[in-house]
Amino acid sequence: MARYRRTAPGDARPGAGHLGGSRRSAPRPASTRWSRRLLTALPPALDGGHDPATWRRGAELAVAGTVGELRVRAGAVTARVQGERPRPWLVEVGVRRWGAAELDALTAVLVDNPLLIAPLAGGDVPPVLAGLLDEVGLDLLPSPGDLTHDCSCPHDGQGACEHVAALLHALAEHADAEPAVVLLLRGAAPAALLRRVEDAASGPSPAAEALPVDPVAFHRLSAEPPELSVVRRAPGRTAADDLDAAVLGPGAGGVADALRPFYAALHGTAGPGPRRAGAGPAARGGNG
Repeated sequence: MARYRRTAPGDARPGAGHLGGSRRSAPRPASTRWSRRLLTALPPALDGGHDPATWRRGAELAVAGTVGELRVRAGAVTARVQGERPRPWLVEVGVRRWGAAELDALTAVLVDNPLLIAPLAGGDVPPVLAGLLDEVGLDLLPSPGDLTHDCSCPHDGQGACEHVAALLHALAEHADAEPAVVLLLRGAAPAALLRRVEDAASGPSPAAEALPVDPVAFHRLSAEPPELSVVRRAPGRTAADDLDAAVLGPGAGGVADALRPFYAALHGTAGPGPRRAGAGPAARGGNG
Protein backbone atom coordinates (compact mmCIF):
# COMPACT_ATOMS: atom_id res chain seq x y z
CA MET A 1 0.00 0.00 0.00
CA ALA A 2 1.43 3.34 -0.95
CA ARG A 3 1.85 5.95 1.74
CA TYR A 4 1.53 9.69 1.40
CA ARG A 5 3.58 12.25 3.20
CA ARG A 6 1.36 14.25 5.53
CA THR A 7 1.78 17.96 4.89
CA ALA A 8 0.26 21.15 6.12
CA PRO A 9 -2.02 22.97 3.67
CA GLY A 10 0.55 25.67 2.99
CA ASP A 11 3.48 23.32 2.33
CA ALA A 12 5.00 23.14 -1.08
CA ARG A 13 4.81 19.47 -2.12
CA PRO A 14 5.74 18.92 -5.75
CA GLY A 15 5.78 15.18 -5.24
CA ALA A 16 3.08 14.69 -2.63
CA GLY A 17 0.63 11.94 -3.39
CA HIS A 18 2.89 10.16 -5.86
CA LEU A 19 2.73 6.38 -5.71
CA GLY A 20 5.14 5.06 -3.13
CA GLY A 21 5.50 8.40 -1.38
CA SER A 22 8.80 9.24 -3.09
CA ARG A 23 9.47 12.59 -4.64
CA ARG A 24 10.15 12.87 -8.33
CA SER A 25 10.64 15.57 -10.87
CA ALA A 26 7.55 16.85 -12.63
CA PRO A 27 6.56 14.49 -15.47
CA ARG A 28 6.68 15.67 -19.02
CA PRO A 29 3.34 16.91 -20.38
CA ALA A 30 1.47 14.27 -22.31
CA SER A 31 2.37 14.86 -25.92
CA THR A 32 2.62 11.53 -27.68
CA ARG A 33 0.20 9.49 -29.70
CA TRP A 34 -2.36 8.14 -27.19
CA SER A 35 -2.14 10.91 -24.61
CA ARG A 36 -2.89 13.58 -27.18
CA ARG A 37 -5.92 11.67 -28.41
CA LEU A 38 -7.17 11.05 -24.89
CA LEU A 39 -6.73 14.64 -23.76
CA THR A 40 -8.86 15.68 -26.71
CA ALA A 41 -11.55 13.04 -26.23
CA LEU A 42 -11.90 12.92 -22.42
CA PRO A 43 -13.18 16.43 -21.52
CA PRO A 44 -16.30 16.35 -23.72
CA ALA A 45 -16.94 12.73 -22.69
CA LEU A 46 -17.40 13.69 -19.02
CA ASP A 47 -20.88 13.35 -17.65
CA GLY A 48 -22.05 16.86 -16.81
CA GLY A 49 -19.34 18.52 -18.87
CA HIS A 50 -16.22 20.26 -17.62
CA ASP A 51 -14.97 23.74 -16.87
CA PRO A 52 -11.87 24.75 -18.89
CA ALA A 53 -10.31 26.45 -15.86
CA THR A 54 -10.86 23.34 -13.75
CA TRP A 55 -9.40 21.19 -16.52
CA ARG A 56 -6.25 23.33 -16.56
CA ARG A 57 -6.00 23.14 -12.79
CA GLY A 58 -6.21 19.35 -13.03
CA ALA A 59 -3.34 19.38 -15.53
CA GLU A 60 -1.23 21.37 -13.06
CA LEU A 61 -1.99 18.89 -10.29
CA ALA A 62 -1.01 15.97 -12.51
CA VAL A 63 2.25 17.62 -13.55
CA ALA A 64 2.99 18.33 -9.87
CA GLY A 65 2.85 14.59 -9.18
CA THR A 66 -0.18 14.62 -6.88
CA VAL A 67 -1.83 11.60 -8.52
CA GLY A 68 -0.96 8.27 -6.93
CA GLU A 69 -2.13 4.68 -6.93
CA LEU A 70 -3.52 4.92 -10.44
CA ARG A 71 -5.31 1.67 -11.22
CA VAL A 72 -7.05 0.76 -14.46
CA ARG A 73 -9.55 -2.06 -14.78
CA ALA A 74 -12.30 -2.94 -17.21
CA GLY A 75 -14.68 0.00 -17.25
CA ALA A 76 -13.02 2.17 -14.59
CA VAL A 77 -9.90 3.98 -13.44
CA THR A 78 -9.21 4.99 -9.83
CA ALA A 79 -6.54 7.04 -8.08
CA ARG A 80 -5.75 9.09 -5.00
CA VAL A 81 -5.18 12.78 -5.63
CA GLN A 82 -3.45 14.88 -3.03
CA GLY A 83 -5.17 18.17 -2.31
CA GLU A 84 -4.64 20.80 0.38
CA ARG A 85 -5.48 18.49 3.25
CA PRO A 86 -3.07 15.80 4.49
CA ARG A 87 -5.18 12.88 3.28
CA PRO A 88 -5.59 12.46 -0.48
CA TRP A 89 -8.98 12.46 -2.17
CA LEU A 90 -10.37 9.22 -3.60
CA VAL A 91 -11.28 9.61 -7.27
CA GLU A 92 -12.95 7.20 -9.69
CA VAL A 93 -13.92 7.63 -13.32
CA GLY A 94 -16.19 5.07 -14.95
CA VAL A 95 -16.02 4.28 -18.67
CA ARG A 96 -18.86 2.73 -20.64
CA ARG A 97 -17.89 -0.84 -21.45
CA TRP A 98 -18.57 -2.34 -24.84
CA GLY A 99 -21.30 -4.90 -25.21
CA ALA A 100 -21.17 -8.22 -27.04
CA ALA A 101 -22.00 -6.68 -30.45
CA GLU A 102 -19.24 -4.09 -30.11
CA LEU A 103 -16.70 -6.69 -29.03
CA ASP A 104 -17.68 -8.80 -32.04
CA ALA A 105 -17.12 -5.79 -34.31
CA LEU A 106 -13.68 -5.21 -32.76
CA THR A 107 -12.82 -8.88 -33.23
CA ALA A 108 -13.89 -8.78 -36.89
CA VAL A 109 -11.71 -5.74 -37.54
CA LEU A 110 -8.69 -7.52 -36.07
CA VAL A 111 -9.37 -10.69 -38.06
CA ASP A 112 -9.49 -8.59 -41.24
CA ASN A 113 -6.27 -6.78 -40.27
CA PRO A 114 -3.90 -9.49 -38.99
CA LEU A 115 -0.90 -7.15 -38.98
CA LEU A 116 -2.37 -5.55 -35.85
CA ILE A 117 -2.33 -8.79 -33.87
CA ALA A 118 1.43 -8.96 -33.21
CA PRO A 119 1.56 -5.45 -31.69
CA LEU A 120 -1.45 -6.26 -29.52
CA ALA A 121 0.24 -9.43 -28.28
CA GLY A 122 3.22 -7.27 -27.32
CA GLY A 123 1.09 -4.82 -25.32
CA ASP A 124 0.86 -2.10 -27.98
CA VAL A 125 -2.25 -0.67 -29.60
CA PRO A 126 -1.48 0.85 -33.00
CA PRO A 127 -3.33 4.18 -33.36
CA VAL A 128 -4.56 3.07 -36.79
CA LEU A 129 -6.97 0.76 -34.91
CA ALA A 130 -9.01 3.77 -33.82
CA GLY A 131 -9.56 4.77 -37.46
CA LEU A 132 -10.50 1.24 -38.49
CA LEU A 133 -13.03 1.02 -35.69
CA ASP A 134 -14.43 4.42 -36.61
CA GLU A 135 -15.17 3.04 -40.09
CA VAL A 136 -17.47 0.43 -38.56
CA GLY A 137 -19.13 2.93 -36.21
CA LEU A 138 -17.18 2.08 -33.08
CA ASP A 139 -15.47 4.68 -30.86
CA LEU A 140 -12.32 3.34 -29.25
CA LEU A 141 -11.86 6.46 -27.13
CA PRO A 142 -14.67 7.67 -24.86
CA SER A 143 -17.30 9.77 -26.57
CA PRO A 144 -19.74 12.26 -24.96
CA GLY A 145 -21.69 10.64 -22.18
CA ASP A 146 -19.30 7.67 -21.84
CA LEU A 147 -17.63 8.89 -18.63
CA THR A 148 -18.99 9.09 -15.11
CA HIS A 149 -16.97 10.48 -12.21
CA ASP A 150 -16.89 10.54 -8.45
CA CYS A 151 -14.58 12.22 -5.95
CA SER A 152 -14.56 12.28 -2.19
CA CYS A 153 -13.85 16.02 -2.17
CA PRO A 154 -16.65 18.48 -1.31
CA HIS A 155 -16.84 19.86 -4.86
CA ASP A 156 -20.29 21.37 -5.37
CA GLY A 157 -19.83 22.99 -8.76
CA GLN A 158 -21.07 21.85 -12.13
CA GLY A 159 -19.13 19.13 -13.91
CA ALA A 160 -15.96 17.38 -12.83
CA CYS A 161 -13.70 18.71 -10.11
CA GLU A 162 -9.98 19.40 -10.48
CA HIS A 163 -9.12 16.04 -8.91
CA VAL A 164 -11.05 14.17 -11.60
CA ALA A 165 -9.27 16.28 -14.20
CA ALA A 166 -5.91 15.43 -12.60
CA LEU A 167 -6.73 11.71 -12.72
CA LEU A 168 -7.61 11.94 -16.42
CA HIS A 169 -4.36 13.75 -17.23
CA ALA A 170 -2.43 11.05 -15.39
CA LEU A 171 -4.38 8.39 -17.28
CA ALA A 172 -3.45 10.00 -20.59
CA GLU A 173 0.23 9.93 -19.68
CA HIS A 174 -0.12 6.32 -18.50
CA ALA A 175 -1.61 5.32 -21.86
CA ASP A 176 1.61 6.32 -23.61
CA ALA A 177 3.51 3.83 -21.45
CA GLU A 178 0.81 1.12 -21.56
CA PRO A 179 -1.41 1.62 -24.61
CA ALA A 180 -3.45 -1.50 -23.82
CA VAL A 181 -5.37 0.48 -21.20
CA VAL A 182 -7.45 2.12 -23.96
CA LEU A 183 -8.86 -1.33 -24.76
CA LEU A 184 -9.09 -2.45 -21.14
CA LEU A 185 -11.23 0.58 -20.24
CA ARG A 186 -13.71 -0.57 -22.87
CA GLY A 187 -13.81 -4.04 -21.35
CA ALA A 188 -11.55 -5.63 -23.98
CA ALA A 189 -8.67 -7.13 -22.00
CA PRO A 190 -5.88 -7.86 -24.51
CA ALA A 191 -5.41 -11.53 -23.55
CA ALA A 192 -9.13 -12.30 -23.82
CA LEU A 193 -9.34 -10.27 -27.02
CA LEU A 194 -6.57 -12.28 -28.66
CA ARG A 195 -8.36 -15.51 -27.76
CA ARG A 196 -11.53 -14.19 -29.37
CA VAL A 197 -9.59 -13.31 -32.50
CA GLU A 198 -8.00 -16.76 -32.63
CA ASP A 199 -11.37 -18.46 -32.25
CA ALA A 200 -12.96 -16.24 -34.90
CA ALA A 201 -10.11 -16.76 -37.37
CA SER A 202 -10.09 -20.56 -37.01
CA GLY A 203 -13.86 -20.88 -37.36
CA PRO A 204 -16.25 -22.93 -35.25
CA SER A 205 -15.08 -26.31 -34.04
CA PRO A 206 -16.94 -29.35 -35.41
CA ALA A 207 -19.56 -30.76 -33.11
CA ALA A 208 -18.27 -33.61 -31.00
CA GLU A 209 -19.81 -37.01 -31.77
CA ALA A 210 -21.99 -38.31 -28.97
CA LEU A 211 -20.53 -41.58 -27.70
CA PRO A 212 -22.60 -44.28 -25.96
CA VAL A 213 -22.22 -44.62 -22.22
CA ASP A 214 -22.52 -48.41 -22.33
CA PRO A 215 -18.97 -49.82 -22.82
CA VAL A 216 -20.32 -52.77 -24.79
CA ALA A 217 -22.11 -50.43 -27.20
CA PHE A 218 -18.99 -48.25 -27.40
CA HIS A 219 -16.82 -51.16 -28.55
CA ARG A 220 -19.44 -52.21 -31.06
CA LEU A 221 -18.84 -48.91 -32.87
CA SER A 222 -15.64 -50.35 -34.30
CA ALA A 223 -15.62 -52.60 -37.33
CA GLU A 224 -16.40 -56.24 -36.81
CA PRO A 225 -13.24 -58.34 -36.57
CA PRO A 226 -12.58 -60.67 -39.52
CA GLU A 227 -13.50 -64.31 -39.11
CA LEU A 228 -10.59 -66.48 -38.13
CA SER A 229 -10.01 -69.61 -40.15
CA VAL A 230 -9.64 -72.91 -38.30
CA VAL A 231 -6.84 -75.18 -39.35
CA ARG A 232 -8.16 -78.64 -39.96
CA ARG A 233 -5.66 -81.25 -38.84
CA ALA A 234 -5.23 -84.61 -40.44
CA PRO A 235 -6.68 -87.51 -38.46
CA GLY A 236 -4.27 -88.67 -35.75
CA ARG A 237 -2.18 -85.46 -36.00
CA THR A 238 -1.96 -83.15 -32.97
CA ALA A 239 -0.34 -79.87 -32.06
CA ALA A 240 2.66 -81.83 -30.85
CA ASP A 241 3.45 -82.62 -34.47
CA ASP A 242 3.71 -78.85 -35.17
CA LEU A 243 6.47 -78.25 -32.65
CA ASP A 244 9.52 -76.81 -34.36
CA ALA A 245 12.70 -78.65 -33.45
CA ALA A 246 14.65 -75.44 -34.05
CA VAL A 247 12.53 -73.66 -31.43
CA LEU A 248 12.76 -76.51 -28.91
CA GLY A 249 16.53 -76.46 -29.18
CA PRO A 250 19.16 -79.14 -28.78
CA GLY A 251 18.37 -82.14 -26.61
CA ALA A 252 14.63 -81.89 -27.22
CA GLY A 253 14.41 -84.96 -29.37
CA GLY A 254 11.45 -87.14 -28.51
CA VAL A 255 9.48 -84.28 -26.88
CA ALA A 256 6.87 -84.34 -29.62
CA ASP A 257 6.43 -88.11 -29.25
CA ALA A 258 6.07 -87.75 -25.49
CA LEU A 259 3.41 -85.01 -25.77
CA ARG A 260 1.42 -86.52 -28.57
CA PRO A 261 -0.70 -88.88 -26.36
CA PHE A 262 -1.70 -86.01 -24.07
CA TYR A 263 -2.84 -83.79 -26.98
CA ALA A 264 -4.71 -86.77 -28.41
CA ALA A 265 -6.47 -87.31 -25.09
CA LEU A 266 -7.44 -83.62 -24.83
CA HIS A 267 -9.04 -83.67 -28.26
CA GLY A 268 -10.61 -87.11 -27.86
CA THR A 269 -8.64 -88.64 -30.72
CA ALA A 270 -7.55 -92.25 -30.74
CA GLY A 271 -3.94 -92.98 -30.25
CA PRO A 272 -1.48 -94.40 -27.82
CA GLY A 273 -1.31 -92.66 -24.50
CA PRO A 274 0.32 -93.06 -21.15
CA ARG A 275 -1.18 -95.81 -19.04
CA ARG A 276 -3.00 -94.49 -16.02
CA ALA A 277 -2.38 -96.01 -12.62
CA GLY A 278 -4.91 -98.72 -11.79
CA ALA A 279 -6.03 -99.03 -15.38
CA GLY A 280 -4.56 -102.57 -15.89
CA PRO A 281 -6.43 -105.89 -15.77
CA ALA A 282 -5.97 -106.19 -11.98
CA ALA A 283 -7.82 -102.96 -11.52
CA ARG A 284 -10.67 -104.30 -13.59
CA GLY A 285 -10.92 -107.43 -11.41
CA GLY A 286 -9.47 -109.84 -14.00
CA ASN A 287 -7.47 -112.89 -12.99
CA GLY A 288 -5.03 -112.80 -15.90
